[in-house]
Amino acid sequence: MKKTLLFLLTITIIFLTTLTTSAALDAEAIGMGDNFSTMTGEAAYYSNPAGLALRKNNFAVKTNFGLSVWNNVFENSEFSEDEIESKLTGEDLILAGRTAFGTQIYYKNFALAINGRGEGILETDSDAAEILTGDTPEISLDALRDKGSVTVDFGETTGGAAATADVSLSYAREIFNQWSEDSAKVEGLYFGATYHYLEGEIYKFSGDGEITAEFKENSGDSYVKYSASDAKFYEKHSEDGEASGDVFDFGLALKTAGNYTFAFSAMNIGELSADSSVIDGTEYTVTTKDKTDDTLTENELVGEAGNITYKLPRVYRLGMKKEFSPNTVFYADYSRVSYDGGQDDNIYAIGSEFRKTKFIPLRLGVNYSSLREDVELAAGMGINISNNFKINLGISDLLALSDKAKSVKFGISTLISF
Repeated sequence: MKKTLLFLLTITIIFLTTLTTSAALDAEAIGMGDNFSTMTGEAAYYSNPAGLALRKNNFAVKTNFGLSVWNNVFENSEFSEDEIESKLTGEDLILAGRTAFGTQIYYKNFALAINGRGEGILETDSDAAEILTGDTPEISLDALRDKGSVTVDFGETTGGAAATADVSLSYAREIFNQWSEDSAKVEGLYFGATYHYLEGEIYKFSGDGEITAEFKENSGDSYVKYSASDAKFYEKHSEDGEASGDVFDFGLALKTAGNYTFAFSAMNIGELSADSSVIDGTEYTVTTKDKTDDTLTENELVGEAGNITYKLPRVYRLGMKKEFSPNTVFYADYSRVSYDGGQDDNIYAIGSEFRKTKFIPLRLGVNYSSLREDVELAAGMGINISNNFKINLGISDLLALSDKAKSVKFGISTLISF
């Protein structure tokens, strides 16, 4: 139990403190369940730059903060030893997280932003949890008793992360407003693009080899028999914030009669790289004193390495929006996220916004993630203090109220416009 909790705590620290900068998390989007590609105005910065062409204000300044942590195995009620050990059997464990903060300045169809951004994901053999972060690199006898034997495959470990400063410039414009006299059904076609210059640090997680642990008994005494084959777990990272890269976002939005909007966007097209890196890891060997006394021994792996690259999570979004009235808007999106470690996430989301009370617009949404293997319920609200000053709040997963959440997400933003 202690080792498993240490493992979860270690990963949480990685994503909430090492990644002290931001990914694309907007408070309005969190409240509706996803960064919808059909969002417009300042909220579109993180999901589709084409939506910036539909801003209503001449000048605006927006600040935001967001937080997201999720996994594919544990629900928020599962903190007993038996529940954790049973869950860590049979499937790979995926842990991911993001934090977010930044400031964007909007003038007409342009946006200049200074943000932080950070994102990371780690996938590993679930049975490696106790070995990776325990006080001693051993599998507990109690955990092994019912299983008989466990083989930990460190070769299944993969993942990466980036923590960078981000300076960006966006531009959006209408490229068609009516294709012909007979095409009044098309109100406008909009295009947008964002260029990001990123600078910071990147991390890569990997492993090799296997460790096998078997439950044995000798004269009524139980013990664990180990064997190891080139078992290694290591992390490779750039030095002193030397990683940098150029990244692009592109998007299209088509607005039609009947108050429909259709959109497509491609986000995070690019990668980070550094000329040098450092390897920090552990190699595991078996030391045997007698047949009932095996010990896993940790040997530190530290050294210089060469070039390191990291592809940012590439996101493709396709969606639609229907404005049923000035007070009710419905969103639907499909997005595919491809991570540097090879994981692909398919996300299906629907969301809504209700503006009957203009002072406090309300938001509600739901999404399903194929990596998280879970439905997430979100809610949010705006507080329109005046025509020039607004605050937005978003939170999920509300299923935590029934002890069934695998994620937590929170966002807050302020908007001053003229």
